Amino acid sequence: MKLCVVIAVVLVVGCQAHSWMSCPPSLDTRPNRGGNTVGPCEREGKTKIVTEVNAGDRLKVGWTSNNHAGGWVRLALVPDGQHKVYEHFEKNVLKIVCYGHDERKGRTAYGDCVHPCNARKGCEFMSNKYDGNRYDTTIKIPYNLKDGVYVLQYMSAMSGHKTFYYSCARLKISGGKPSLPCKRTGKAPVAYGCMAGMAIPLSKYEKNTKMGNFCFAPNGLGDQDADMRKVPVNPECDPRITCQLSVNSKACMKEDSMSKITNAWDPKQTCSGAVRPGPEPTCSDGIKNNGEQMVDCGGPECDACYEEPTEPEDMRIYSSLDFTQKDWEDGNINLRAVVTISKEAHNWTYTMFFTKPVNIKTYWGCKVISSNEYKTIWTFGPMPWTKHVKPGQKISLGFNGKFENDGERPQTVTKSFVEAA
Repeated sequence: MKLCVVIAVVLVVGCQAHSWMSCPPSLDTRPNRGGNTVGPCEREGKTKIVTEVNAGDRLKVGWTSNNHAGGWVRLALVPDGQHKVYEHFEKNVLKIVCYGHDERKGRTAYGDCVHPCNARKGCEFMSNKYDGNRYDTTIKIPYNLKDGVYVLQYMSAMSGHKTFYYSCARLKISGGKPSLPCKRTGKAPVAYGCMAGMAIPLSKYEKNTKMGNFCFAPNGLGDQDADMRKVPVNPECDPRITCQLSVNSKACMKEDSMSKITNAWDPKQTCSGAVRPGPEPTCSDGIKNNGEQMVDCGGPECDACYEEPTEPEDMRIYSSLDFTQKDWEDGNINLRAVVTISKEAHNWTYTMFFTKPVNIKTYWGCKVISSNEYKTIWTFGPMPWTKHVKPGQKISLGFNGKFENDGERPQTVTKSFVEAA
């Protein structure tokens, strides 16, 4: 891969909002440019930049976080000249990936984080399909395209933004075989484990779209991410661009190698030695990766972080359990349960199972018996005056707690009220 143009360094001023594609270089490489909501591409800068690739190459595609978190990115590819029509991109989607968020504890809240938000630096690349929240991905250059110039489109509505932002890059593709049979039906694949945006749902990214007729194998259709561990042709590209985009430039400069980006118009790292994919993630590496729900547990590959509580029919002692949950962006949560007793019992337990940790701070009508180490399963028992229950009696319980607001609210997926020994 090579770029046809090298741009000089300028000083970036001000902190711009929203995001755009920075790897490969977009049509407008100004580091203080801001986002584009008109589409389908931004206005092109004075200098035309074309990234040269070959059929079968992998290409690193990244974007600046600009202090935002959550949402998706739709990537599409069309011949140059067709890029001025929205519908052409809609019918030639490559894939839909995560926009990204800072997965480090306490670093993402209300759809925002501090740029670069733990985005992946230059000389590193996404090599595992479950590691998609670091503001980049890689794509496979299709084998069936005739030689020529194409336009890669980025489309995203990150964080709480209610409109899409667009960015494009020109690619000169060589070595294709247009005679390959590559007809596809259906929509493009969607990445696993993305934090949802706060305003625009995934369905709007997919509306009126289909996957393009692309071949990702030398002799046919293939899977575009089957060789994701292959080093892309542009690993040195650093999509983080500059700390001038951060709401806290001093903190940004302390992030890994940010100070080594010397040209925000063409952001890169100098790779020492051969670039290799990261180590394969495991369920015992002490890192929350590979789509895990928590460190080394949960997700598609590892054992569950906990066993979901059950409520055997012969232990159930209620006819109805009316439950309400209220939660707020500041991380506070209020839970209430009104249980109508159907069977006499001399002791009982009430258990709640959450999809993410909740720290119950106060409660009434009951006392804490136990919680698991993740604070996802809480069990409560009666106060002395509510221990003995009879049919028709109503038991009212209430709870106040806190959760980490990383853009995802806790769900109470199990509520169990049973007779206890």
